[in-house]
Amino acid sequence: MRIDEKEFLLEIIDGKKMDFYLEDDMFEIEGRAKKENDEIIIEVLDGVGHVLEICGQYLKLIDRANCLYARRLDTDKIFQMEINRVYDKLTNPAAEDFMKMSNLGVEQFFKKQTDTLVWFDTDQKKWVIELNKINMYFSGDRYYYDTVYELFEENKEQMAGVWQAVYYSSEAESA
Repeated sequence: MRIDEKEFLLEIIDGKKMDFYLEDDMFEIEGRAKKENDEIIIEVLDGVGHVLEICGQYLKLIDRANCLYARRLDTDKIFQMEINRVYDKLTNPAAEDFMKMSNLGVEQFFKKQTDTLVWFDTDQKKWVIELNKINMYFSGDRYYYDTVYELFEENKEQMAGVWQAVYYSSEAESA
């Protein structure tokens, strides 16, 4: 993670949900970050059983030597950490919700359940939906729309459900 990314991340993280990894574990953990006395505390919300046992319920984010770490508050065990996404959840959003969130700095919207990604392509000036993004790579079918309203109209079934309005993603930029 670049220093400018880390500074941005630490600035926006308060009150947001996040998906992250600890150490070299391949299982993603879900949490919620909160600033307390200039420190960031992460409440662990969900993850695979054995990972929840390892990481505990609360972690303190530590920024040291250009790396992020998480210290378990009850045992002081320290893990190297990688933050995958920082987001707010949207349930059954409307086109207006995507517009509002875009104006607040959200660059992409991710529907975890179906691996669907939506973003505004600034080069082409089009809204893009990528259906069934596979294995972290942008490999699904892409469709381009002049407006977010057209995207919602043409993809009604896909747009229903829970979405992540992503402020930060460690994934490669959409191309």
